Parts: sequence; C-alpha cells; structure tokens
Amino acid sequence: MNKNLPKVFANPINKQLNNNKEVFLSTEEIRYDRMDNILGKINEIFANPHHVYKSKVEIRMGNDVINTVIVGKTNKELLTLNGDKINIKDIDYIERL
Repeated sequence: MNKNLPKVFANPINKQLNNNKEVFLSTEEIRYDRMDNILGKINEIFANPHHVYKSKVEIRMGNDVINTVIVGKTNKELLTLNGDKINIKDIDYIERL
C-alpha cells in the first residue's frame, strides 16, 4: 500500500440533521400489478411492427367494451383516431384486434 497518498478532507457536520423525518402517505389505493400489466400491454401494442400509425383495439372498462382505433398515448391517456381520450387508469383490459 502506498503511504504517500494525500489525506482526504471531510467537512465536519456541526448541526443536527433532520433528514427523512417527514413521510407522505397517500390514501389512494393503486393496484400496481394490474396497472403494470395494462401499461405493458399498451407498450406492446405500440412496439408491434404492425403498428405504423394506428391500431384497432378492444378496451374493457368496467361493464363497457369499446372497439376503437388508437393512434397515440400520453402518460395518463390513450388517444383515439376520432379524437377521444381514454384514461389509462380506467382500463381493465386491452387487446389488439
């Protein structure tokens, strides 16, 4: 070991640290496994080589079944060819037709 190395300067901490004393807890229940599955399906649809500009899909939201053509997405919504926006959090199932 080389003993000719310079010493490392460490600035002394002369005050009380209060890091991570506050915690935020949300009461909104989010089902991550379902959302991860839905987001994975959506990304799969857009990454498909058959998706050039638009894809015809079947979307189930609760008791509603929608057959539509999607052309894009944002962080929270799917954009359809006829100008509608579908909230991704409301989607229970999505499949490319």
